[in-house]
Amino acid sequence: MPSADLSLGRADVHVWRLSLEQNPDQTAASREVLSADELERADRFLRSEHGARFVASRGGLRVLLGRYLNAKPSELTFRYSERGKPSLEHPRGTDIQFNLSHSAGLAIYAFSRGRALGVDIEGGDRRVAPEQIARRFFSPREAADLESLAPAARKQAFLRCWTRKEAYLKAVGSGLSAGLGGFSVSLKSGEPARLLQVDGQPGEAERWRMRDLAPGDGYAAALCVEGSDWQVWGGRLPTGALR
Repeated sequence: MPSADLSLGRADVHVWRLSLEQNPDQTAASREVLSADELERADRFLRSEHGARFVASRGGLRVLLGRYLNAKPSELTFRYSERGKPSLEHPRGTDIQFNLSHSAGLAIYAFSRGRALGVDIEGGDRRVAPEQIARRFFSPREAADLESLAPAARKQAFLRCWTRKEAYLKAVGSGLSAGLGGFSVSLKSGEPARLLQVDGQPGEAERWRMRDLAPGDGYAAALCVEGSDWQVWGGRLPTGALR
């Protein structure tokens, strides 16, 4: 469990992971720190397990922010951009930045000070047709790179591409509604994670650095952070941290 005095320096990016598979007591504890609007959102899920995972993911976010800010998790309030990206309503004198993503029972969180950032995770046995999706949604450069690979390597390359692209979109706060075809990232095995180009924005790719994450077997994940002079530290938030 993270201590109450987590320190986050200007050159630090912290990445946490949390299993969202909680027992009923843990879910109840998570619900106690959420706001009324978060609980309402959780209760709108058609499948109860999806609602429980949402509760766990937001509870974990509040616990971690509480440790960084020395604040009670239940007292934190959020505001949301037009695209739905959350930030602290009352940052308590700090410029802390954060982002979260969850998929197939696992959540990851990223935190920094004064640096925009985005994180994405994809997991589970997703049945996808990489070439068809790439031709329709990715940039021509990415689609060509994907089809140049051996068929057996394409699914993993597709997931690398997807998570890197979504991490960038979340970092800039635009989300998937901005489209995936207007910029390119690296995707081939052995290539470093990198934003290659952004159409119509010379120099934009140099503003960001990407990093692949390894949250667990069966998952792909990526981090995108503003600037280049930062380092990553990773930790695991115990499932029962709210109890």
